[in-house]
Amino acid sequence: MNILQIEPAFSLSGGANQVVLNTKELIRRNHRVFVATIKDSYVYKNLDGYCEIVEIFDDNNRSAKIIKDFLKKQHIDIIHTHHPKGHAIGLKSVGFQKKEKLVVQRGVIFTPQNLFKYLNPKIDAYIANAMAVERSLRKIFISKKKIHIIYSAIDQNSLEYIDRKAARQYLGLDGFVFGIIANYSSYKGHDLLLESFAVSKLNATLAIIGKDTHNLLDKCKKLGILDRVKIYGLVENAGRFMSAFDYLVVPSLKEALSNVIIEAFFRKVPVIGTNIGAIPELLEDHRGILVEPTKKSLSDGLIKAYIGKDSNLINNAYKFATEHLTIEKKIDKLESLYERLILK
Repeated sequence: MNILQIEPAFSLSGGANQVVLNTKELIRRNHRVFVATIKDSYVYKNLDGYCEIVEIFDDNNRSAKIIKDFLKKQHIDIIHTHHPKGHAIGLKSVGFQKKEKLVVQRGVIFTPQNLFKYLNPKIDAYIANAMAVERSLRKIFISKKKIHIIYSAIDQNSLEYIDRKAARQYLGLDGFVFGIIANYSSYKGHDLLLESFAVSKLNATLAIIGKDTHNLLDKCKKLGILDRVKIYGLVENAGRFMSAFDYLVVPSLKEALSNVIIEAFFRKVPVIGTNIGAIPELLEDHRGILVEPTKKSLSDGLIKAYIGKDSNLINNAYKFATEHLTIEKKIDKLESLYERLILK
Protein backbone atom coordinates (compact mmCIF):
# COMPACT_ATOMS: atom_id res chain seq x y z
CA MET A 1 0.00 0.00 0.00
CA ASN A 2 0.96 3.63 -0.54
CA ILE A 3 0.19 5.57 2.63
CA LEU A 4 0.40 9.30 3.37
CA GLN A 5 0.43 10.33 7.02
CA ILE A 6 -0.19 14.01 7.79
CA GLU A 7 1.24 15.24 11.11
CA PRO A 8 1.68 19.03 11.41
CA ALA A 9 2.53 19.07 15.14
CA PHE A 10 6.02 20.45 15.73
CA SER A 11 6.88 19.18 19.20
CA LEU A 12 7.10 15.75 20.77
CA SER A 13 3.71 14.45 21.85
CA GLY A 14 2.06 11.09 22.29
CA GLY A 15 0.41 11.47 18.89
CA ALA A 16 3.61 12.50 17.11
CA ASN A 17 5.45 9.55 18.61
CA GLN A 18 2.71 7.20 17.34
CA VAL A 19 3.25 8.57 13.81
CA VAL A 20 6.95 7.71 14.04
CA LEU A 21 6.22 4.20 15.34
CA ASN A 22 3.48 3.59 12.75
CA THR A 23 5.73 4.68 9.90
CA LYS A 24 8.69 2.55 10.87
CA GLU A 25 6.61 -0.60 11.34
CA LEU A 26 4.63 -0.08 8.12
CA ILE A 27 7.88 0.38 6.17
CA ARG A 28 9.27 -2.74 7.81
CA ARG A 29 6.26 -4.56 6.35
CA ASN A 30 7.13 -3.28 2.86
CA HIS A 31 4.51 -0.55 2.55
CA ARG A 32 5.50 2.74 0.97
CA VAL A 33 4.93 5.51 3.49
CA PHE A 34 5.07 9.26 2.93
CA VAL A 35 4.86 11.68 5.86
CA ALA A 36 3.71 15.26 5.52
CA THR A 37 5.22 17.27 8.36
CA ILE A 38 6.98 20.54 9.20
CA LYS A 39 10.74 20.78 8.72
CA ASP A 40 12.75 20.19 11.91
CA SER A 41 9.67 18.99 13.82
CA TYR A 42 9.95 15.95 16.10
CA VAL A 43 8.46 13.74 13.38
CA TYR A 44 10.74 15.23 10.71
CA LYS A 45 13.89 14.69 12.78
CA ASN A 46 12.95 11.09 13.56
CA LEU A 47 11.89 10.09 10.03
CA ASP A 48 14.01 12.19 7.67
CA GLY A 49 16.08 9.70 5.68
CA TYR A 50 13.87 6.85 6.87
CA CYS A 51 10.88 7.61 4.67
CA GLU A 52 9.82 10.10 2.02
CA ILE A 53 8.94 13.46 3.60
CA VAL A 54 6.46 15.94 2.14
CA GLU A 55 7.38 19.27 3.71
CA ILE A 56 4.38 21.32 4.87
CA PHE A 57 4.05 24.56 6.83
CA ASP A 58 2.18 26.09 9.76
CA ASP A 59 -0.46 27.33 7.35
CA ASN A 60 -3.35 25.01 6.53
CA ASN A 61 -4.14 26.47 3.11
CA ARG A 62 -0.54 26.46 1.94
CA SER A 63 -0.04 22.93 3.25
CA ALA A 64 -3.24 21.68 1.60
CA LYS A 65 -2.08 23.07 -1.78
CA ILE A 66 1.27 21.26 -1.39
CA ILE A 67 -0.49 17.96 -0.67
CA LYS A 68 -3.01 18.52 -3.49
CA ASP A 69 -0.12 18.91 -5.94
CA PHE A 70 1.61 15.88 -4.44
CA LEU A 71 -1.51 13.73 -4.93
CA LYS A 72 -1.66 14.67 -8.63
CA LYS A 73 1.80 13.14 -9.13
CA GLN A 74 1.80 10.25 -6.63
CA HIS A 75 -0.73 7.43 -6.28
CA ILE A 76 -1.83 7.13 -2.65
CA ASP A 77 -4.21 4.51 -1.23
CA ILE A 78 -4.63 5.85 2.31
CA ILE A 79 -4.38 9.34 3.76
CA HIS A 80 -4.14 9.08 7.57
CA THR A 81 -4.41 12.44 9.34
CA HIS A 82 -3.21 13.27 12.85
CA HIS A 83 -3.83 16.35 15.04
CA PRO A 84 -6.77 18.75 14.38
CA LYS A 85 -4.61 20.80 11.98
CA GLY A 86 -3.78 17.60 10.12
CA HIS A 87 -7.48 16.80 9.74
CA ALA A 88 -8.16 20.27 8.32
CA ILE A 89 -5.27 19.96 5.86
CA GLY A 90 -6.39 16.50 4.77
CA LEU A 91 -9.96 17.63 4.12
CA LYS A 92 -8.79 20.63 2.08
CA SER A 93 -6.42 18.43 0.06
CA VAL A 94 -9.04 16.09 -1.41
CA GLY A 95 -12.32 16.45 -3.30
CA PHE A 96 -15.54 14.52 -2.86
CA GLN A 97 -14.64 12.31 -5.85
CA LYS A 98 -11.29 11.35 -4.33
CA LYS A 99 -9.60 8.01 -5.06
CA GLU A 100 -7.77 7.96 -1.72
CA LYS A 101 -9.39 6.73 1.51
CA LEU A 102 -9.26 9.36 4.26
CA VAL A 103 -8.69 8.15 7.82
CA VAL A 104 -8.90 10.55 10.78
CA GLN A 105 -7.06 9.77 14.02
CA ARG A 106 -8.57 10.90 17.33
CA GLY A 107 -6.83 10.56 20.69
CA VAL A 108 -8.58 13.04 23.00
CA ILE A 109 -11.94 12.96 24.75
CA PHE A 110 -13.07 16.60 24.60
CA THR A 111 -15.68 17.65 22.05
CA PRO A 112 -14.06 19.22 18.96
CA GLN A 113 -14.78 22.91 18.43
CA ASN A 114 -15.06 22.63 14.65
CA LEU A 115 -17.52 19.79 14.05
CA PHE A 116 -17.16 20.19 10.26
CA LYS A 117 -13.72 18.57 10.47
CA TYR A 118 -15.24 15.43 11.97
CA LEU A 119 -18.71 15.19 10.37
CA ASN A 120 -17.43 15.72 6.82
CA PRO A 121 -18.59 13.02 4.36
CA LYS A 122 -15.10 12.92 2.80
CA ILE A 123 -13.93 10.98 5.86
CA ASP A 124 -13.99 7.21 5.29
CA ALA A 125 -13.01 6.07 8.80
CA TYR A 126 -12.12 7.34 12.26
CA ILE A 127 -9.57 5.69 14.52
CA ALA A 128 -10.17 6.15 18.25
CA ASN A 129 -7.25 5.11 20.44
CA ALA A 130 -9.59 4.03 23.28
CA MET A 131 -13.23 3.20 23.96
CA ALA A 132 -13.55 6.48 25.87
CA VAL A 133 -12.50 8.33 22.71
CA GLU A 134 -15.02 6.38 20.67
CA ARG A 135 -17.76 7.45 23.09
CA SER A 136 -16.75 11.10 22.66
CA LEU A 137 -17.04 10.74 18.87
CA ARG A 138 -20.44 9.10 19.19
CA LYS A 139 -21.63 12.13 21.18
CA ILE A 140 -21.24 14.26 18.05
CA PHE A 141 -23.29 11.74 16.06
CA ILE A 142 -20.53 10.01 14.15
CA SER A 143 -21.74 6.59 13.00
CA LYS A 144 -20.41 3.73 15.12
CA LYS A 145 -19.77 1.80 11.89
CA LYS A 146 -17.14 4.34 10.86
CA ILE A 147 -15.25 4.33 14.19
CA HIS A 148 -12.50 1.75 14.74
CA ILE A 149 -10.79 1.34 18.12
CA ILE A 150 -7.05 0.79 17.78
CA TYR A 151 -5.04 1.37 20.94
CA SER A 152 -1.85 3.40 20.94
CA ALA A 153 1.23 1.24 21.29
CA ILE A 154 4.83 1.09 22.39
CA ASP A 155 7.86 -0.39 20.68
CA GLN A 156 8.96 -2.52 23.59
CA ASN A 157 12.40 -3.05 22.04
CA SER A 158 13.12 0.70 22.06
CA LEU A 159 12.51 1.15 25.79
CA GLU A 160 15.65 2.02 27.73
CA TYR A 161 15.84 0.16 31.04
CA ILE A 162 17.68 1.16 34.22
CA ASP A 163 17.57 -1.29 37.09
CA ARG A 164 15.89 -0.32 40.36
CA LYS A 165 19.08 0.13 42.36
CA ALA A 166 20.74 2.37 39.75
CA ALA A 167 17.57 4.42 39.21
CA ARG A 168 17.17 5.01 42.94
CA GLN A 169 20.80 5.93 43.32
CA TYR A 170 20.56 8.46 40.48
CA LEU A 171 17.39 10.04 41.92
CA GLY A 172 18.53 9.82 45.54
CA LEU A 173 15.57 7.67 46.65
CA ASP A 174 15.12 4.95 49.25
CA GLY A 175 12.26 3.38 51.20
CA PHE A 176 8.75 3.21 49.76
CA VAL A 177 8.33 5.51 46.76
CA PHE A 178 5.26 6.75 44.90
CA GLY A 179 6.10 8.49 41.64
CA ILE A 180 4.38 10.66 39.06
CA ILE A 181 5.76 11.47 35.60
CA ALA A 182 3.76 14.31 34.05
CA ASN A 183 4.35 17.93 33.06
CA TYR A 184 2.56 20.24 35.48
CA SER A 185 -0.92 21.32 34.40
CA SER A 186 -4.29 21.74 36.06
CA TYR A 187 -5.73 18.53 34.58
CA LYS A 188 -2.84 16.19 35.38
CA GLY A 189 -3.84 16.11 39.07
CA HIS A 190 -0.56 17.07 40.76
CA ASP A 191 -2.34 19.21 43.37
CA LEU A 192 -4.82 16.44 44.12
CA LEU A 193 -1.96 13.98 44.58
CA LEU A 194 -0.10 16.28 46.99
CA GLU A 195 -3.24 16.77 49.10
CA SER A 196 -3.98 13.04 49.13
CA PHE A 197 -0.39 12.19 50.00
CA ALA A 198 -0.49 14.68 52.90
CA VAL A 199 -3.74 13.17 54.24
CA SER A 200 -2.36 9.62 54.01
CA LYS A 201 0.49 10.46 56.46
CA LEU A 202 2.47 7.51 55.05
CA ASN A 203 6.13 6.99 55.80
CA ALA A 204 6.93 7.17 52.09
CA THR A 205 8.45 9.49 49.48
CA LEU A 206 6.62 11.10 46.59
CA ALA A 207 8.86 11.62 43.53
CA ILE A 208 7.62 14.14 40.97
CA ILE A 209 9.12 14.32 37.47
CA GLY A 210 7.92 16.69 34.76
CA LYS A 211 8.22 20.14 33.27
CA ASP A 212 7.24 23.05 35.55
CA THR A 213 6.73 20.77 38.57
CA HIS A 214 8.93 23.04 40.70
CA ASN A 215 5.82 25.25 40.83
CA LEU A 216 4.55 22.78 43.44
CA LEU A 217 7.20 23.63 46.05
CA ASP A 218 5.07 26.25 47.82
CA LYS A 219 2.12 23.87 48.05
CA CYS A 220 4.39 21.19 49.54
CA LYS A 221 5.51 23.67 52.21
CA LYS A 222 1.93 24.66 53.04
CA LEU A 223 0.92 20.99 53.36
CA GLY A 224 3.94 20.24 55.57
CA ILE A 225 5.24 17.46 53.29
CA LEU A 226 8.33 19.10 51.77
CA ASP A 227 10.57 16.62 53.60
CA ARG A 228 8.74 13.69 51.95
CA VAL A 229 8.48 15.06 48.41
CA LYS A 230 11.27 15.20 45.81
CA ILE A 231 10.72 17.32 42.71
CA TYR A 232 13.04 16.82 39.74
CA GLY A 233 11.50 18.99 37.02
CA LEU A 234 11.94 17.95 33.40
CA VAL A 235 14.05 14.80 33.01
CA GLU A 236 15.02 13.49 29.58
CA ASN A 237 13.56 10.05 28.82
CA ALA A 238 12.03 10.02 32.30
CA GLY A 239 10.35 6.63 31.85
CA ARG A 240 13.68 4.82 32.27
CA PHE A 241 13.70 5.93 35.94
CA MET A 242 10.25 4.45 36.61
CA SER A 243 11.91 1.35 38.06
CA ALA A 244 12.74 3.49 41.12
CA PHE A 245 9.03 3.67 42.02
CA ASP A 246 7.07 1.16 44.05
CA TYR A 247 3.94 2.56 42.38
CA LEU A 248 3.37 4.97 39.53
CA VAL A 249 0.48 7.34 40.29
CA VAL A 250 -1.64 8.85 37.50
CA PRO A 251 -4.04 11.25 39.30
CA SER A 252 -5.43 12.87 36.14
CA LEU A 253 -8.63 14.91 36.16
CA LYS A 254 -8.88 14.65 32.36
CA GLU A 255 -7.16 11.97 30.30
CA ALA A 256 -7.64 9.90 27.16
CA LEU A 257 -5.30 6.93 26.74
CA SER A 258 -2.35 7.38 29.12
CA ASN A 259 0.96 6.58 27.45
CA VAL A 260 2.77 6.61 30.80
CA ILE A 261 0.48 3.82 32.07
CA ILE A 262 1.22 1.74 28.97
CA GLU A 263 4.93 2.25 29.56
CA ALA A 264 4.54 1.25 33.22
CA PHE A 265 2.83 -1.99 32.14
CA PHE A 266 5.83 -2.94 30.01
CA ARG A 267 8.25 -1.90 32.74
CA LYS A 268 6.32 -3.99 35.31
CA VAL A 269 5.65 -1.03 37.61
CA PRO A 270 2.20 -1.19 39.28
CA VAL A 271 -0.15 1.76 38.76
CA ILE A 272 -2.67 3.78 40.77
CA GLY A 273 -4.95 5.76 38.49
CA THR A 274 -8.11 7.84 38.58
CA ASN A 275 -11.42 6.69 37.15
CA ILE A 276 -11.25 9.22 34.33
CA GLY A 277 -11.39 8.94 30.52
CA ALA A 278 -9.61 5.84 29.21
CA ILE A 279 -7.68 5.11 32.42
CA PRO A 280 -10.27 2.54 33.60
CA GLU A 281 -9.89 0.63 30.31
CA LEU A 282 -6.25 0.06 31.16
CA LEU A 283 -6.56 -0.62 34.89
CA GLU A 284 -9.77 -2.71 34.97
CA ASP A 285 -9.67 -6.51 35.48
CA HIS A 286 -7.14 -6.18 38.31
CA ARG A 287 -4.42 -4.50 36.23
CA GLY A 288 -4.05 -1.58 38.64
CA ILE A 289 -5.59 0.27 41.56
CA LEU A 290 -8.47 2.44 40.32
CA VAL A 291 -9.61 5.38 42.47
CA GLU A 292 -12.04 8.25 42.14
CA PRO A 293 -10.51 11.71 41.51
CA THR A 294 -11.09 12.83 45.11
CA LYS A 295 -8.71 13.45 47.98
CA LYS A 296 -10.16 10.65 50.14
CA SER A 297 -10.35 8.01 47.40
CA LEU A 298 -6.81 8.68 46.19
CA SER A 299 -5.50 8.74 49.76
CA ASP A 300 -7.17 5.37 50.38
CA GLY A 301 -5.56 4.05 47.20
CA LEU A 302 -2.11 5.17 48.34
CA ILE A 303 -2.64 3.46 51.71
CA LYS A 304 -3.84 0.26 50.02
CA ALA A 305 -0.73 0.21 47.83
CA TYR A 306 1.57 0.92 50.77
CA ILE A 307 0.15 -1.91 52.87
CA GLY A 308 1.18 -4.54 50.38
CA LYS A 309 2.29 -4.73 46.74
CA ASP A 310 0.09 -7.07 44.71
CA SER A 311 2.20 -9.00 42.19
CA ASN A 312 -0.95 -10.00 40.32
CA LEU A 313 -1.39 -6.37 39.25
CA ILE A 314 2.01 -6.44 37.58
CA ASN A 315 1.47 -9.83 35.92
CA ASN A 316 -2.01 -8.96 34.63
CA ALA A 317 -0.88 -5.59 33.31
CA TYR A 318 2.19 -6.99 31.55
CA LYS A 319 0.11 -9.76 29.95
CA PHE A 320 -2.43 -7.22 28.68
CA ALA A 321 0.34 -4.98 27.31
CA THR A 322 2.09 -7.76 25.40
CA GLU A 323 -1.21 -9.03 23.97
CA HIS A 324 -2.73 -5.66 23.01
CA LEU A 325 -0.30 -2.73 23.23
CA THR A 326 2.77 -3.65 21.16
CA ILE A 327 3.45 -1.80 17.91
CA GLU A 328 3.18 -5.11 16.05
CA LYS A 329 -0.37 -5.71 17.37
CA LYS A 330 -1.36 -2.15 16.53
CA ILE A 331 -0.11 -2.31 12.94
CA ASP A 332 -1.81 -5.70 12.43
CA LYS A 333 -5.12 -3.91 13.09
CA LEU A 334 -4.15 -0.81 11.12
CA GLU A 335 -3.16 -2.86 8.06
CA SER A 336 -6.42 -4.80 8.25
CA LEU A 337 -8.46 -1.58 8.38
CA TYR A 338 -6.54 -0.01 5.49
CA GLU A 339 -7.07 -3.13 3.35
CA ARG A 340 -10.82 -3.21 4.07
CA LEU A 341 -11.16 0.46 3.15
CA ILE A 342 -9.29 0.02 -0.13
CA LEU A 343 -11.56 -2.88 -1.12
CA LYS A 344 -14.74 -0.84 -0.54
